Parts: sequence; C-alpha cells; structure tokens
Amino acid sequence: MYKYTLLIAMILLISSCKSNQQITTKSDQEISCPIDGTCSFEVLKNKELLILEDEFKNTYHELKPADGKVVLKYEYKRNTNPEISDDNYSEIIFIEIDENITDLDLTDQFLSNAKVSYNRLCFCRGATGIYKVKKGHLKISKDDKKYELALDFMVEEVPQVVTSIKESFEL
Repeated sequence: MYKYTLLIAMILLISSCKSNQQITTKSDQEISCPIDGTCSFEVLKNKELLILEDEFKNTYHELKPADGKVVLKYEYKRNTNPEISDDNYSEIIFIEIDENITDLDLTDQFLSNAKVSYNRLCFCRGATGIYKVKKGHLKISKDDKKYELALDFMVEEVPQVVTSIKESFEL
C-alpha cells in the first residue's frame, strides 16, 4: 500500500511541475517564425509611433496615444543559450496605419508613409538600433472585418533574420 501511495504522490508531483517549453500555435495565414526563436504580433489601437532621437544621436521608439491610429508590432526573439552571456537577440518591426484604412500598397521610399521601421536588439557592436525601412513592399487589404498584412523588406545597414511578414488581424 505504501508503494502505491508513494507512486501516486510521485506522479502528481511530476505532473504538477511547470515545463520550460513554450508552445506557440500559428494559423495557416501566418508566416512561419524562424525555427531558432519565437515570434509575436500585436495590434495596438489608438497609438501613434514616434521615432525620436536622444542627445547622443541614438534613435528610439515611443508609443503615444492617438485616436484613429493603429500600430502593428511584429517581434522575433531568438532562443538564448544560458551558457553564453549577452546572447539575447531580437528584431522588432513597427508599422503605423490609419484605423479606417481598407487597402494600402506601398513600395520603397513610400514605406515612410506607414512609418515602417526595423529595430535590431543585440550585443552586436555597431550593428544594433532602429532603422527606417527604405526597401520593400507593404500590402494591407481588408475583407469584411479581417485584414491581411504582407511585408517583404530589406535593411541595408545591418544583417537581419526576418525579411518577410504575413499576418491576419482584426481591428
């Protein structure tokens, strides 16, 4: 009897432990995230994207309340190796659109109309920071309440992992 009680207690103990593995499900509409990391997509309503500069000429993002504006945020985070210090690496792509937009098709220098920007965060001396996306193609279309986003882009200043985003979202 003692062995069965001990066995049941061990099974309960093992099953109650929290796993470190993160499981993310993606719909067929979404682009597959690079296999060495995780990706997320956020729709930030009534927000405006500001790209500001500090006194040292470093750029940074700031989100500010703004009626009728929407900021789309796509983030890729590479899996880290706990044995390597400063192994964090992520890329964040921001896009600002009007809330009542139905179709948008922008190429290259016109991507600035949607404030498309790329943020590379890592311990990569001289190759980290925020960059305006100047080469690429952004298409957003609306069917009923659902939006389809497709962005293919390239940043010439630094290497990048994410070069294409496909997402479906609602406002």
